[in-house]
Amino acid sequence: MAASPPDPQHPDLSTRADQAAYRAELFKVARPLRLAGLTLTILGILFLFEAQGWHSAAERTFGLAGMVLIALGWSLMIAGIIKRMLYHKKKMRELEASKSG
Repeated sequence: MAASPPDPQHPDLSTRADQAAYRAELFKVARPLRLAGLTLTILGILFLFEAQGWHSAAERTFGLAGMVLIALGWSLMIAGIIKRMLYHKKKMRELEASKSG
């Protein structure tokens, strides 16, 4: 009996090369979302450094903008992490279903 070709819908994790390929695939899931979150967080931190004293209106504006950017950045990063986790869980369910069925 000939071996069936690998199914692109279901990851084959039997070899180290296949595991590395799946890790690379998983790394790409929601990457723009996670990178945007990281960028906004870093930008928010820079804004907070600019607003050190919070004495003038400009410093308060930079401070509040920094806090908003950090909150948005963390929200995007968490959303990206959850999206990647759900993708992984779905792939693992599909793999188990293909093995048992």
